[in-house]
Amino acid sequence: MSGLVMWHVAAVSFWFGVVGAEFVIERSRADSRPHGYSVARNHYWIDVLLEVPVALVVLITGVMLLQVTPVTPWFLIKILAGLLAVAVNVGCLVPVIKRKAAADEERLSDVIRYSAVIDRITVVGLPAALIALMIGLLH
Repeated sequence: MSGLVMWHVAAVSFWFGVVGAEFVIERSRADSRPHGYSVARNHYWIDVLLEVPVALVVLITGVMLLQVTPVTPWFLIKILAGLLAVAVNVGCLVPVIKRKAAADEERLSDVIRYSAVIDRITVVGLPAALIALMIGLLH
């Protein structure tokens, strides 16, 4: 396995770990104000410091791998699924930032509304990421 492939696999693995941790945090949301606010703030910092930077590493190493890997139909599906996962992940940053701002101002109804948006976005991104991962592991 080349060094570039190892960097890509390590970044994907780390990214999945971060997303998994965020999923657990998001599922722990309660209707209580302090807990909902802390989830919003924690998710924000995880996104800014870990998730978005590692998603960009996955994207960059994936683009670099395009130059040295023959494009097969399975590889093309993996590329498209991976690009969708990265795009959704980076796009999710907007409601995460808005939710944190709402939490900082203790606007519970906005925190709940942005949480619902984040949940809907996750429903798109997670399956795409899993498809890319499974193809990567099997082909």
